[in-house]
Amino acid sequence: MELTVISPSRIHLGILDVKGDMGRLFGSVGIALEKPNFRVCISDSDEIVIDSPDERTLRYIDTMLKNLKNYCNDRRFKIEVFSVIPKHVGLGSGTQLALSIGYAITRFYNIDISIEEIARILGRGKVSGVGTYAFKYGGFIVDGGVDRRGGFPPLIFRYDIPKDWIFIIGIPNIERGVHGDVEDKLIREVIEYWRDCKKKLCMTFKILVFKMIPAILNRDIIEFGKAITLLDKEVGKMFSVVQGDVYRDEIIEKGIKLLLDNGAYGAGQSSWGPAFYGLVDSMDKAIKICRELERLFKDIGGTVLYTHANNIGVRIKEGCIYE
Repeated sequence: MELTVISPSRIHLGILDVKGDMGRLFGSVGIALEKPNFRVCISDSDEIVIDSPDERTLRYIDTMLKNLKNYCNDRRFKIEVFSVIPKHVGLGSGTQLALSIGYAITRFYNIDISIEEIARILGRGKVSGVGTYAFKYGGFIVDGGVDRRGGFPPLIFRYDIPKDWIFIIGIPNIERGVHGDVEDKLIREVIEYWRDCKKKLCMTFKILVFKMIPAILNRDIIEFGKAITLLDKEVGKMFSVVQGDVYRDEIIEKGIKLLLDNGAYGAGQSSWGPAFYGLVDSMDKAIKICRELERLFKDIGGTVLYTHANNIGVRIKEGCIYE
């Protein structure tokens, strides 16, 4: 048997609340993208064989097998990972790789387990559920954060992104975004700062409820673009206590300005960056802006691409699909 799991990537538009004065923390907003993506092929083998450019693959396989030992005693398969999402740039590679591996194994052994449970087993969703719901459903996603007991962030809103909307992604060749223990430490610092601050954090909720969600329901790209730009700035202010400014690096700020100056309806930094994004509805405009971003990255290098949203989440196909 051969199966290929094709994941989305995602842009993280922001965290809604780090104060926690309503009993829940975080709450995240994001969008699933067609590209870049992971393709993970699992096939029959006489022994466990792993062919992956990402060292996290072995850890995810080991964790899944330890947790599913009652279901898969015959541990013989080959896993190949290709068409990868760049690591630690703000496009959700950790969650997408983890879920792709976990989902491939459960489908290979015909184990009935939810994607949320796979995420829990592999340690995902402790802050944001956007990556998991992007994998499961695709589209525009809002989760409800975590309560004081922890638990997986509930999905509270999900909607299809119009097919003619195009997302431009810029990834400058600068220091990768924070992750792991460093990320945990910085998030704790942000929480502690805002808990001691008398200022209320409400603008993110107002932007989401009164501007962003109505815009997506009305398929209004102009208002949706304004909303993602506003939300990004508010979230950037929230996290400026650890990243130094609204944006993590000057080149990200320049890239976002370039997007907006050249006709993008909205733009922002995805998660900790360095990836940033812009929204347009014209292929000609997307190509033109990508060329401008390539000029911006001329001295430092970087990756520029455009893609549509993914509105279906993970895809699974018979056989190993290499392209």
